[in-house]
Amino acid sequence: MTNNQNSCSNNEEYSFSYFENMPLLNDKNIAKFQSLTEDQPEVLREIMYSFIEESSVLIKDIESCIDDGQFNKFEEYVHAFKGLAATIGATRLLEISKYMDSNNKQKNFEVARKFFPLLKSTYYELEDVLKEKFFLNDQK
Repeated sequence: MTNNQNSCSNNEEYSFSYFENMPLLNDKNIAKFQSLTEDQPEVLREIMYSFIEESSVLIKDIESCIDDGQFNKFEEYVHAFKGLAATIGATRLLEISKYMDSNNKQKNFEVARKFFPLLKSTYYELEDVLKEKFFLNDQK
């Protein structure tokens, strides 16, 4: 973990507002993706579309694990979600999932579960932004 002031510490408990004040996306990551795919905008669209597809499945899987009390799978899915968020520079999702993942590793599932509604609502907010920004509404 870096010394970034926005990163969560394992020993601190955060409120929803701590995360809600973070940007949805890291503009530098998006600019890098756009630069790398400048001649092939469909590649960038496909990356973002894949993120949405994979993340929407993970959100449902995480929710099912919470409902069924399957905490080993819950831990696995939150960790995978964290990786997806990091890949595209989804800052707020990354930080929420890092916090949940940290608590899961400490077997503090109740704290991690408490933040799932925020993870879910942030994901859907980001999904709307990505669809609008990258014209993904017409993809299937």
